[in-house]
Amino acid sequence: MTLALTVIIPTLNEEKNIGDLCRSILALHQEIDILVVDDGSTDKTQEIVKEFSQRVKLLDRTDESMHGLSISVFDGIKLSTNEYFMVIDGDFQHPPESLLDALKCTKNSPDLIIGYRIKVEHWPISRKMMSKVATLLAKFSLLIRRKPIPRDVMSGFFGGKREFILQYLSADALKPKGYKILFDLLKLIPKQSIICEFPYTFKNREFGVSKIGKTHIIEFFKSLF
Repeated sequence: MTLALTVIIPTLNEEKNIGDLCRSILALHQEIDILVVDDGSTDKTQEIVKEFSQRVKLLDRTDESMHGLSISVFDGIKLSTNEYFMVIDGDFQHPPESLLDALKCTKNSPDLIIGYRIKVEHWPISRKMMSKVATLLAKFSLLIRRKPIPRDVMSGFFGGKREFILQYLSADALKPKGYKILFDLLKLIPKQSIICEFPYTFKNREFGVSKIGKTHIIEFFKSLF
């Protein structure tokens, strides 16, 4: 394990974002490498990733029988080679520079590293309300399970110690079509797990459209109880 942090980027048709995102991450620190987990893009995402150096690797899930964000992230965690990993969106909604805060967290040997949103740019009121309701329900679900409750239980910007996570996380424990793998993980780990948190601003997409649909939302509500 020569590098300190593996950044896992799940992608699906992110040709307009992935090149700039990889360059931004690689410029941050020499102890950060990248694993792009592509779930079957039909554009040039994979071709762009393959043009990078050895610090950027590609996991092609095109021929897998099961697809979805959560299962893609899980496969990425299994394949990562460093002690710690971080999951970041492929569309710049998670600021790459905040990965330096995650890297600082690794110095304290936490089990989980979670970025929590202090600001969300340009969300409509309906989206904000839906997020608040989902967060309250998720926290209540964790409370009755006697599980850890971080500031942002719905964050997609998270990571942790690879070996610790794989003790508890499995494909059977996930909602493969879901998109809140952190919440699924929080339901499984011990209450006393050590969590390091850092703040960030959730930004607008640079290019493309959101992949979240009704199916993902239904899967989340099914996972609550």
